[in-house]
Amino acid sequence: MANYIDARASLAPQIQADICIVGAGAAGVTLAVTLAQANLKVVLVESGSRQIEGATQQLYNARQTGLRYYNMAACRLRYFGGTTNHWSGYCRENDPIDYEGRPDLGVPAWPIGYDDVAPYVKKAIALMRLPVAEFDPVVKAARYGVRREHLIDRVSDDFETKVFQIVEKRRIHDLHGGALQAQSGLDVYLNANVTHLQLNPAGNQVTSATIKTLLGQSAIVTAKVFVLCAHAVENARLLLASDDVQPMGIGNRFDHVGRYFMEHAYLYSGVLFPSAKFPLLYNAQWSTNRGMNSNLGFSAKAMRREKILQYYCRFVPIYRDRPMLAAFGRLSNDFWSRGSMEAIEALKTIAGDMPGAARMAAARVRHGAAPPVAYELDHRIEQAPNPDSRVTLGPARDALGVREVVLHWALNDLDFHTFTRGQALIKESVERLGLGRVDAPALTPQVIRDNVKGHYHHIGTTRMSARPQDGVVDQNCRVHGVGNLYVGGSSIFTTAGYSGPTMMIVAFALRLADHLQTTWKRA
Repeated sequence: MANYIDARASLAPQIQADICIVGAGAAGVTLAVTLAQANLKVVLVESGSRQIEGATQQLYNARQTGLRYYNMAACRLRYFGGTTNHWSGYCRENDPIDYEGRPDLGVPAWPIGYDDVAPYVKKAIALMRLPVAEFDPVVKAARYGVRREHLIDRVSDDFETKVFQIVEKRRIHDLHGGALQAQSGLDVYLNANVTHLQLNPAGNQVTSATIKTLLGQSAIVTAKVFVLCAHAVENARLLLASDDVQPMGIGNRFDHVGRYFMEHAYLYSGVLFPSAKFPLLYNAQWSTNRGMNSNLGFSAKAMRREKILQYYCRFVPIYRDRPMLAAFGRLSNDFWSRGSMEAIEALKTIAGDMPGAARMAAARVRHGAAPPVAYELDHRIEQAPNPDSRVTLGPARDALGVREVVLHWALNDLDFHTFTRGQALIKESVERLGLGRVDAPALTPQVIRDNVKGHYHHIGTTRMSARPQDGVVDQNCRVHGVGNLYVGGSSIFTTAGYSGPTMMIVAFALRLADHLQTTWKRA
């Protein structure tokens, strides 16, 4: 069985392993389970406990100097399972164009392609117990009575309907089930923070990692291989902070560590007043209620022609009877709660507007949801890899003595163009196809800066590249110039792509596990 150790209660001064993995999120746990099965002694080091704790969570605090962004201690979770503990379950693989690079736009290619990753995506899909066929929008739509010819991309080759499957309440420890417990070669250290990576004098091997607890204990981990899976911001932070041998930080000879911080940026702008021809499949609520997320994106052909990045639009329904809709929802959720004030208030709303209640009930019988009077347009883009969007370190130090993170989130002209042109193309095409009328204000760079938000998707900062001059890790996720240091998670992504990162993180972790099993067999 795996050995779980609370470092605050029991921490030996010296810990030895074949492989030391830092961070027990989607990448780290997937790696730990897979490698421990290969007869390797694995140590998995996790900053947090089994449950969230305030003092540990505060280690994520960061200073921000760029676009308005979320409190870092709120948008990442620092305990076993990592941020998968509030993952909403959206799964979709990257598209081939995501790996190809766009030299005309200054967007680099990955050193690997779609075909290199596809077998591991299949393994990730199997691990998550997802039906492969239902990533096909035609198959998914047909399940709910939406015919092929009703998909917008069937009448315009500028569009592509892209479907996410939603994995309900699936956490990383649920995915691996008993496999974690069954690994006799796995030690999991909880409440253990890696604060420093020690290089040899030549700077080409990691010799050890320093662990500290918030109670003051410390230990040294020695291993053949070290893998950072602490998420994009913390991976960069640890590399930059370990600067005693390489003054710019590990792997940072060409000043790429921490750069190209990317999000899946989004904002709401404009309203669609649909005609009867607008397909129900694109109603975001209708789709989500059926375990999927159907979006209208652009084909690779249209993206190349318009010189834009990945863009998609979600159509968020606006209802005539919003208070009534909310009341039905509250009544459904709270009906069996004795003395529930929410249910009582919902009954008052329904009783006070019986005609509205009748309309809502009839609509639910006909459609499974009330028909919207309009749709708010939710524009989402793949952020360009921008060297000025980055993580650096400031002079202040946290409770463990590690220098503070300074996050500067920034968009560039390609991002502004993608938002602006995306909205314009949606309006032009929807109206030309007779699907409705779109009222949309101008999306200027300032409007975008003032309204843009992210999805808690932290991408980039240790990006993959063929040459050390262009990135931080190679095609096998090994840090350029350091023979036994690897990085997992979405920090390695060269570009952000279209899809939510979690399923792809698992796929890349499975790929890295294969490489490590082949390269670092136990002697």
